Amino acid sequence: MKHHHHHQKDLLIRDVTLRDGLQNLPEVLSTDDKLAILDALIAAGVKDFQLTSFVNPARVPQMHDAETIYAEGVARGLTPNVLVANLKGFERAVAAGVKSVDAVISASNVYQQKNSGRTILESANEITIMLSRAAHAGCKVDIGLANCFHCFSEGHIDSEIVMALTRSFHDAGARTIWLSDTTGYATPDQITTLVKQCQPIGVELGLHLHDTQGRAGDNALAGYRAGVRRFDAVLSGLGGSPFTPGVGGNLSMETAQAVFTGAGIATGIDTGKMDVAREKLSRGIARAGAA
Repeated sequence: MKHHHHHQKDLLIRDVTLRDGLQNLPEVLSTDDKLAILDALIAAGVKDFQLTSFVNPARVPQMHDAETIYAEGVARGLTPNVLVANLKGFERAVAAGVKSVDAVISASNVYQQKNSGRTILESANEITIMLSRAAHAGCKVDIGLANCFHCFSEGHIDSEIVMALTRSFHDAGARTIWLSDTTGYATPDQITTLVKQCQPIGVELGLHLHDTQGRAGDNALAGYRAGVRRFDAVLSGLGGSPFTPGVGGNLSMETAQAVFTGAGIATGIDTGKMDVAREKLSRGIARAGAA
């Protein structure tokens, strides 16, 4: 009989289609179309979702219906995660009853200023406040750490910065940190090295990968072999940052499915039913474009 140790978690692919996949499309999808995509993804076996972001809809129009989408996710029996960029977004999320947020911050100061109008230190301080309020608010705060490997403005990002941020958030109470290859420039070796450097800090690590150089699948597998069990993926590999033009899309659900299944790692996701979700996504984009 095989003994499963507590720390040997199963692979968890989190779908971020409705957040990162849609956020920089010119077409704004209707709430109904978003929910049709969500239902198709649930039917395909996806269990974990980042459904939206509580950000200023003037800056990211796609997220105009954040409260509604979140409530609909809960109505479907999910505990959806949402993204927040600052304290105001966190407060809005808590007011909406959100139980799990990813607070996003960049390891690149130039990107952080562009993305949020704040320095890394200012944003880190805000996240520390969120972490201190988390228990009282009944809301888990995980960290999305952007530009862990490379930034178009700053080039290579020193892993010491990533480790220092990871350590300080861990000390402030964070338990999960998503290392993001925001520009899609990381290599499998770099993924392995950074994961190994951050593991001893004691947080659970996730990977949020972009496919600019076509390496997202290889990077995911390298991360898995180094011990990571949580990965973000997007239908058709859409998405990128509205503040970083030139970035390839996210690790696609399709690539994640092919790479993990090919390596003998079960995803629990049905490829045929994922095609239905992709069809609904195409239809929703076409409808929004015609509106």
